[in-house]
Amino acid sequence: MYGGPIDIRGPAITQGSFSNNGSESFGTHLGGGAVDLSVIRPGGTDVLFTEIEPLIRALRAAGFAAWLREPGELGPGSPIHIHAIAIGDRELSPQAVDQLIGQFGYFRGFTGVPTSDGVPLPDHDGGLVLCNWMVQSGYRDLRETASQGLPGWPQPGWQLRLQQVASSFVTSSEAQTATLARKLHFLAENYEDPSNMCGPLAATILGEAGLLPTDPGPLQDLKSYWLANPDTNGRPWSLFPTQEYQVFRFKTPVNRFDFSVWALRPGDFVYTHAGWGTYDHMFVVTEVDGAGRAFTVTNERQPDGGFLVERVLLYDPARLGIGALREDWVDNPTMGTTGLGGFEVLRRRGISLAPGTPYEYRVEPGDTLTAITSTFSSGLATVITANPGAALTRLQVGQILIIPVGLGGGSAS
Repeated sequence: MYGGPIDIRGPAITQGSFSNNGSESFGTHLGGGAVDLSVIRPGGTDVLFTEIEPLIRALRAAGFAAWLREPGELGPGSPIHIHAIAIGDRELSPQAVDQLIGQFGYFRGFTGVPTSDGVPLPDHDGGLVLCNWMVQSGYRDLRETASQGLPGWPQPGWQLRLQQVASSFVTSSEAQTATLARKLHFLAENYEDPSNMCGPLAATILGEAGLLPTDPGPLQDLKSYWLANPDTNGRPWSLFPTQEYQVFRFKTPVNRFDFSVWALRPGDFVYTHAGWGTYDHMFVVTEVDGAGRAFTVTNERQPDGGFLVERVLLYDPARLGIGALREDWVDNPTMGTTGLGGFEVLRRRGISLAPGTPYEYRVEPGDTLTAITSTFSSGLATVITANPGAALTRLQVGQILIIPVGLGGGSAS
């Protein structure tokens, strides 16, 4: 299910079962079913950030409780790694069982790590996967909120709400912009600055519009979007679950890219690479009008060197020389240039499609037909009609369904 470069059957294993690594392991490895996996490139020192989320998801789908342990999380000098407990193992240590169902356990929606103040830390690695065999083995969802950890999906009217939220961040003076940067509070001690707020601002716009997954942890921590760079630290894409999000990468400079063939959509999270320009940039596509013109609301350097948050036309498909991606951001040395090294787009699978567009969805562990139709704002009857002959009363993991999106509660726009 994983199929990535981390060799989980050999060299990546740093600690297995029936071993004792001291207090940092809390005794979880004293029995069976426990494993620690390195996420550092073999023979190197760099962390394979983009592999972490897919591997954790695969482990959870296969029947493990699995979490990322950050550097120093378990004590001074503890390395970054994935810790996993095999839920079905009959030889689990009592401490490992406690990581599953105890006060800080996986089935309660937490990290499995005890805290000094007794307040459990929310699981930020994708949410509980509860399979039928787990239920038959006596496990159940112990979370106080059944929906905890499930990615949110925009409801009808989300595109208008996105525009309205984005507009509320527009500033008219440099002082206002500086105040906004501090209000975002993505760094400590008021070190926030309008020049490096693009990632946190983009995440805030998505969050307030209801377009961020609801998982706690790094997804909701604005510092995760500060100085994010897919090439060096995997962020911001590594924060998002790959089964719900897709990343598109283009090496073509933005001013040479044909957006009439591959158009940006509302809700797209875009990262532009400087290339031979002066800065990388992050922003959200906040609006696409009836003429296909795409807009964003983002921090913009002004001719005097200061910053405003402005509504910016990205491109106009009918006028090829107009817009930030055609002109202002690629041919303006005074204000800086970006996008000359290409760009990347994070897009929620199925999002922004026209109402009624059929979307091919692969059933994931824990899915129900009611949950799927709610997720895609599709009417139950519509989904049944779109899947004649399909077994819908008992879904199977991997089963393909055709989902006409955006029809469940009215217009998606």
